[in-house]
Amino acid sequence: MQVIVSNFKIDAFRAGREPDRELGRLILASHGVRRAAPADCRIISKSVDSRGGRVDLVYSALLELDDATAQAGRFAPATAEEIARITPPEYLPPDSGLVNPIVVGTGPCGIFAALALALAGAKPVVLDRGRAVERRAADCEDFIRTRELDPESNLLIGEGGAGTFSDGKLYTGTRDGRAAFILSEFVRAGAPAEIRYLKRPHIGTDFLKKAAAGLRRRIIELGGEFRFGVEVTGVTASGGRCTGVVTASGERLEAPAVLIAPGLGGRDLADAIAASGVQSELKPFQIGCRIEHPQGLIDDRQYHLHGLDRPAALEAAEYHLSARPENGGRGVSSFCMCPGGEVVNATAWRGHSVTNGMSDHARAGAFANGCLIATLRPEEYGTLAEVRAMLDKLERQVFEQGGRDYSFPAQDAEAFLAGRRGLRDKRTACRWGISHGRVDELTPPPLREALSFALRRFDRVMPGFVKYGKIIGLESCVSSPLRFVRDETTLASSLGGLWLGGEGAGAAGGIMSAAADGLRLADAMLGASPK
Repeated sequence: MQVIVSNFKIDAFRAGREPDRELGRLILASHGVRRAAPADCRIISKSVDSRGGRVDLVYSALLELDDATAQAGRFAPATAEEIARITPPEYLPPDSGLVNPIVVGTGPCGIFAALALALAGAKPVVLDRGRAVERRAADCEDFIRTRELDPESNLLIGEGGAGTFSDGKLYTGTRDGRAAFILSEFVRAGAPAEIRYLKRPHIGTDFLKKAAAGLRRRIIELGGEFRFGVEVTGVTASGGRCTGVVTASGERLEAPAVLIAPGLGGRDLADAIAASGVQSELKPFQIGCRIEHPQGLIDDRQYHLHGLDRPAALEAAEYHLSARPENGGRGVSSFCMCPGGEVVNATAWRGHSVTNGMSDHARAGAFANGCLIATLRPEEYGTLAEVRAMLDKLERQVFEQGGRDYSFPAQDAEAFLAGRRGLRDKRTACRWGISHGRVDELTPPPLREALSFALRRFDRVMPGFVKYGKIIGLESCVSSPLRFVRDETTLASSLGGLWLGGEGAGAAGGIMSAAADGLRLADAMLGASPK
């Protein structure tokens, strides 16, 4: 008999180290059935509830019980409708006669588009200016050690996109039926199985590197082809339709359809496509500052530990904060919060510094960091060229103030608010290092004012947020100021046969939404192609 149990709570302080493994037995025990275990226990969802001074693990699960155990525990069998609600729909890309389309970019959008195309038998040709993740990981370590940036292989450019070197969060506000497929494919490629049921799943950089390589191997097995070290600089067209791409070496590659997912590191490519006449528009975009705290502070405030150690059953705590002045002024929210993580220099451009956050799956570091972001409207800066010039100037200023070796300028949050120099403690999880800086002077006035208001508000919600916080550098690769216009039916750009997607095209904001966008675009490409 199949039984669904919802809202089952376990006190985190009494849960032991691996409550997921014991869940079936614990559920039966709570129903008075001792010395028994279900034939199978599949976790449907898991979350943490730390409201009201308690910290509970909250589960929903599907149990397989024999009739005697079900009767002893007075369990009601799950109905067909209940089973259907927890069974994700199968995703199958449409069949098509499309063969050898080109996909540019191997971030979440590009790679999941390529996977869908490969599953449909289209044998996509995948191009990336960067390198395969194994080589890319080594290049990133060399960057930390030598401070010599490789513009073609770094924390922003290369297989897996910027998300490979991040916390790997997989939660999103996007409600897309393909989400279960994306999670399953990540697991199949090497990600932890728990991402399929956690309310706030994350993969972590260590597993993201494995998953990126695993997805590549799967696409190759399905007939796809990968070419790394190939920088696409534009597209070719004939008769009002895209016919292929042109590379930095001058090579022209023809294709029946082209999908470009440039990523936030692909500014030059996105701008070149826009300049060629493909319809685009400016949109609101975000920039911000990283703030770092001792992880113990965040644990204590979020889990109400009152000086006790964090229970083994709980991961490092995270926060999600937002603040907006009552007068309707510019709001600030936390973004890409990395528990137990590190601040990294995710630049793709020499002489520029750009913060980001990264953590391994275990989130076992001593520090937490998050980005505090505010939205800038395009009309505040005018044209795309003016926006790019503003971002370029900011990144260069951060590089200069950090000492010109990709270290970051940093400032105590208290000093930021007071408008003075100050950095009491240089201990940090940032392996590039931090030095005394005036981040407040680097920060554009609209952002500085919004951050000052938000820091005071966040400190009331989470005491110690200001006292123990360090502001580190500026984060300018949060979202794209450029969006390409799409046909409502075919999702193609204004140039027929060309699809543009993901974060760099202004169509997504995170791993899951970018991956889902790639699947949507692949479906559209297949549907628009001749049978």
